[in-house]
Amino acid sequence: MTHQPIVQCHKISKTYGQGDNKTFALRETNLTVYEQELLMIVGPSGCGKTTLLSIISNLIEADSGQCEILGTEVLNLSDSQKTAFRGQHIGFVFQSFNLFPALTALENVASPLIIQGIKYEQALKKARPYLESVGIAEQADHIPSKLSGGQQQRVAIARALVNEPELIICDEPTSALDHESGQTVMQLLKSIAEEKKTTLVVVTHDNRIFSYADRIVEMDDGRIIGTKHNEII
Repeated sequence: MTHQPIVQCHKISKTYGQGDNKTFALRETNLTVYEQELLMIVGPSGCGKTTLLSIISNLIEADSGQCEILGTEVLNLSDSQKTAFRGQHIGFVFQSFNLFPALTALENVASPLIIQGIKYEQALKKARPYLESVGIAEQADHIPSKLSGGQQQRVAIARALVNEPELIICDEPTSALDHESGQTVMQLLKSIAEEKKTTLVVVTHDNRIFSYADRIVEMDDGRIIGTKHNEII
Protein backbone atom coordinates (compact mmCIF):
# COMPACT_ATOMS: atom_id res chain seq x y z
CA MET A 1 0.00 0.00 0.00
CA THR A 2 1.34 3.44 -0.95
CA HIS A 3 1.04 6.02 1.80
CA GLN A 4 0.42 9.69 1.06
CA PRO A 5 2.65 12.54 2.28
CA ILE A 6 1.54 14.05 5.59
CA VAL A 7 4.42 16.58 5.78
CA GLN A 8 6.06 18.25 2.78
CA CYS A 9 8.84 20.76 3.42
CA HIS A 10 10.36 22.45 0.37
CA LYS A 11 13.52 24.58 0.44
CA ILE A 12 13.19 25.48 4.12
CA SER A 13 15.88 27.91 5.29
CA LYS A 14 16.45 29.32 8.77
CA THR A 15 19.18 31.54 10.20
CA TYR A 16 19.89 32.81 13.69
CA GLY A 17 21.73 36.01 14.58
CA GLN A 18 22.95 38.80 12.31
CA GLY A 19 26.13 39.96 10.61
CA ASP A 20 29.25 38.12 11.73
CA ASN A 21 27.14 36.17 14.23
CA LYS A 22 24.74 34.86 11.60
CA THR A 23 24.35 31.09 11.72
CA PHE A 24 22.63 28.94 9.08
CA ALA A 25 20.52 26.32 10.84
CA LEU A 26 18.76 25.08 7.68
CA ARG A 27 19.85 25.52 4.07
CA GLU A 28 17.00 24.99 1.58
CA THR A 29 16.09 21.71 3.26
CA ASN A 30 13.55 19.37 1.67
CA LEU A 31 11.71 16.70 3.65
CA THR A 32 8.67 14.52 3.00
CA VAL A 33 7.06 12.47 5.78
CA TYR A 34 4.52 9.82 4.84
CA GLU A 35 1.37 8.66 6.58
CA GLN A 36 1.84 6.00 9.27
CA GLU A 37 5.65 5.89 9.11
CA LEU A 38 8.09 6.22 11.97
CA LEU A 39 10.70 8.63 10.66
CA MET A 40 13.87 9.38 12.61
CA ILE A 41 15.98 12.49 11.99
CA VAL A 42 19.58 11.98 13.10
CA GLY A 43 22.88 13.83 12.93
CA PRO A 44 25.42 15.69 15.07
CA SER A 45 24.51 18.45 17.52
CA GLY A 46 23.90 21.75 15.76
CA CYS A 47 23.12 20.19 12.37
CA GLY A 48 19.56 21.59 12.25
CA LYS A 49 17.49 18.64 13.47
CA THR A 50 15.64 20.45 16.24
CA THR A 51 15.13 23.56 14.08
CA LEU A 52 13.51 21.46 11.36
CA LEU A 53 11.37 19.70 13.94
CA SER A 54 10.30 23.05 15.42
CA ILE A 55 9.26 24.36 12.01
CA ILE A 56 7.23 21.23 11.31
CA SER A 57 5.67 21.69 14.76
CA ASN A 58 4.73 25.34 14.03
CA LEU A 59 6.80 26.44 17.03
CA ILE A 60 9.13 28.68 15.02
CA GLU A 61 8.95 30.26 11.57
CA ALA A 62 11.22 29.54 8.64
CA ASP A 63 12.94 32.45 6.89
CA SER A 64 11.93 31.05 3.51
CA GLY A 65 10.46 27.96 1.90
CA GLN A 66 7.20 26.06 2.21
CA CYS A 67 5.94 23.55 4.76
CA GLU A 68 2.64 21.77 4.16
CA ILE A 69 1.17 19.58 6.89
CA LEU A 70 -2.02 17.60 6.26
CA GLY A 71 -2.61 19.75 3.20
CA THR A 72 -2.27 23.05 5.10
CA GLU A 73 0.53 25.53 4.35
CA VAL A 74 1.36 26.19 8.00
CA LEU A 75 3.86 28.99 7.38
CA ASN A 76 0.96 31.17 6.24
CA LEU A 77 -1.10 30.69 9.41
CA SER A 78 -1.49 33.36 12.07
CA ASP A 79 -0.18 32.65 15.58
CA SER A 80 -3.67 31.79 16.85
CA GLN A 81 -4.30 29.55 13.85
CA LYS A 82 -0.98 27.77 14.45
CA THR A 83 -1.89 27.16 18.08
CA ALA A 84 -5.27 25.74 17.09
CA PHE A 85 -3.68 23.60 14.36
CA ARG A 86 -1.15 22.13 16.80
CA GLY A 87 -3.83 21.37 19.34
CA GLN A 88 -5.96 19.56 16.81
CA HIS A 89 -3.40 17.69 14.72
CA ILE A 90 -0.01 17.38 16.49
CA GLY A 91 1.07 15.63 19.70
CA PHE A 92 4.43 16.20 21.41
CA VAL A 93 6.79 13.96 23.39
CA PHE A 94 9.85 15.73 24.84
CA GLN A 95 13.20 14.65 26.25
CA SER A 96 12.49 16.35 29.59
CA PHE A 97 8.90 15.01 29.73
CA ASN A 98 7.49 18.55 30.44
CA LEU A 99 4.90 17.30 32.91
CA PHE A 100 3.15 19.66 35.32
CA PRO A 101 4.79 18.81 38.68
CA ALA A 102 1.73 19.56 40.82
CA LEU A 103 -0.69 17.52 38.71
CA THR A 104 -1.30 13.79 38.92
CA ALA A 105 -0.44 11.51 36.01
CA LEU A 106 -4.09 11.43 34.98
CA GLU A 107 -4.43 15.21 35.20
CA ASN A 108 -1.28 15.64 33.09
CA VAL A 109 -2.75 13.41 30.39
CA ALA A 110 -6.01 15.35 30.54
CA SER A 111 -4.34 18.78 30.46
CA PRO A 112 -4.55 19.32 26.65
CA LEU A 113 -8.29 18.67 26.84
CA ILE A 114 -8.74 21.03 29.78
CA ILE A 115 -6.78 23.74 27.96
CA GLN A 116 -9.18 23.34 25.04
CA GLY A 117 -12.11 24.03 27.35
CA ILE A 118 -13.36 20.53 28.09
CA LYS A 119 -14.78 20.26 31.61
CA TYR A 120 -12.43 18.78 34.21
CA GLU A 121 -14.35 15.57 34.97
CA GLN A 122 -15.07 14.92 31.32
CA ALA A 123 -11.40 15.44 30.44
CA LEU A 124 -10.30 12.98 33.13
CA LYS A 125 -12.78 10.42 31.87
CA LYS A 126 -11.48 10.71 28.32
CA ALA A 127 -7.84 10.68 29.45
CA ARG A 128 -8.02 7.53 31.58
CA PRO A 129 -8.06 4.99 28.69
CA TYR A 130 -4.91 6.60 27.28
CA LEU A 131 -3.15 6.22 30.61
CA GLU A 132 -4.28 2.60 30.64
CA SER A 133 -2.97 2.12 27.10
CA VAL A 134 0.58 2.97 28.22
CA GLY A 135 0.39 0.54 31.12
CA ILE A 136 0.43 2.78 34.20
CA ALA A 137 -3.23 3.08 35.18
CA GLU A 138 -2.28 2.11 38.74
CA GLN A 139 -0.16 5.27 38.98
CA ALA A 140 -2.97 7.58 37.83
CA ASP A 141 -3.03 9.50 41.12
CA HIS A 142 0.76 9.87 41.43
CA ILE A 143 2.47 13.19 40.80
CA PRO A 144 5.52 13.11 38.47
CA SER A 145 8.09 13.14 41.29
CA LYS A 146 6.69 9.79 42.47
CA LEU A 147 7.18 8.20 39.04
CA SER A 148 10.31 6.76 37.43
CA GLY A 149 11.72 8.36 34.28
CA GLY A 150 10.21 5.64 32.13
CA GLN A 151 6.83 6.08 33.78
CA GLN A 152 6.96 9.84 33.28
CA GLN A 153 7.69 9.33 29.60
CA ARG A 154 4.70 6.99 29.37
CA VAL A 155 2.53 9.75 30.84
CA ALA A 156 3.94 12.12 28.23
CA ILE A 157 3.09 9.64 25.47
CA ALA A 158 -0.48 9.29 26.74
CA ARG A 159 -0.77 13.08 26.84
CA ALA A 160 0.46 13.29 23.23
CA LEU A 161 -2.21 10.80 22.18
CA VAL A 162 -5.21 12.17 24.05
CA ASN A 163 -6.28 14.51 21.22
CA GLU A 164 -5.89 11.67 18.71
CA PRO A 165 -3.44 13.61 16.49
CA GLU A 166 -2.43 12.47 13.04
CA LEU A 167 1.20 13.44 13.72
CA ILE A 168 3.33 12.97 16.86
CA ILE A 169 6.60 14.88 17.21
CA CYS A 170 9.24 13.35 19.52
CA ASP A 171 12.33 15.31 20.54
CA GLU A 172 14.96 12.96 22.02
CA PRO A 173 12.29 10.77 23.70
CA THR A 174 14.77 8.23 25.11
CA SER A 175 17.94 10.19 25.85
CA ALA A 176 16.99 10.75 29.51
CA LEU A 177 16.22 7.05 30.02
CA ASP A 178 18.31 3.96 30.67
CA HIS A 179 18.61 1.37 27.92
CA GLU A 180 15.76 -0.87 29.09
CA SER A 181 13.35 2.02 29.67
CA GLY A 182 14.28 3.55 26.30
CA GLN A 183 13.58 0.29 24.49
CA THR A 184 10.26 -0.07 26.30
CA VAL A 185 9.23 3.48 25.39
CA MET A 186 10.08 2.98 21.71
CA GLN A 187 8.23 -0.35 21.57
CA LEU A 188 5.25 1.40 23.09
CA LEU A 189 5.40 4.36 20.71
CA LYS A 190 5.70 2.11 17.67
CA SER A 191 2.89 -0.25 18.70
CA ILE A 192 0.50 2.59 19.56
CA ALA A 193 1.32 4.42 16.33
CA GLU A 194 0.58 1.29 14.33
CA GLU A 195 -2.68 0.72 16.21
CA LYS A 196 -3.84 4.34 15.87
CA LYS A 197 -2.39 4.75 12.34
CA THR A 198 -0.39 7.74 13.57
CA THR A 199 2.73 9.20 11.98
CA LEU A 200 5.81 9.64 14.20
CA VAL A 201 8.72 12.00 13.60
CA VAL A 202 11.56 11.39 16.07
CA VAL A 203 14.71 13.48 16.49
CA THR A 204 17.35 11.43 18.29
CA HIS A 205 21.04 10.95 19.02
CA ASP A 206 20.28 7.53 20.51
CA ASN A 207 21.56 4.89 18.09
CA ARG A 208 20.11 2.19 20.38
CA ILE A 209 16.65 2.93 18.96
CA PHE A 210 17.47 3.26 15.24
CA SER A 211 16.06 -0.22 14.56
CA TYR A 212 12.54 1.01 15.37
CA ALA A 213 12.52 3.44 12.44
CA ASP A 214 10.82 2.79 9.14
CA ARG A 215 13.09 5.44 7.65
CA ILE A 216 16.11 7.37 8.92
CA VAL A 217 17.02 10.80 7.57
CA GLU A 218 20.56 11.98 8.30
CA MET A 219 21.34 15.69 8.57
CA ASP A 220 24.57 17.70 8.65
CA ASP A 221 25.23 21.44 8.42
CA GLY A 222 21.56 22.32 7.85
CA ARG A 223 21.01 19.85 5.04
CA ILE A 224 19.68 16.31 4.61
CA ILE A 225 22.60 14.25 3.37
CA GLY A 226 21.16 10.75 3.27
CA THR A 227 18.15 8.49 3.78
CA LYS A 228 17.88 4.84 4.82
CA HIS A 229 14.55 3.06 4.82
CA ASN A 230 12.82 -0.30 5.14
CA GLU A 231 10.81 -0.23 1.92
CA ILE A 232 7.47 0.53 3.57
CA ILE A 233 6.50 3.26 1.13
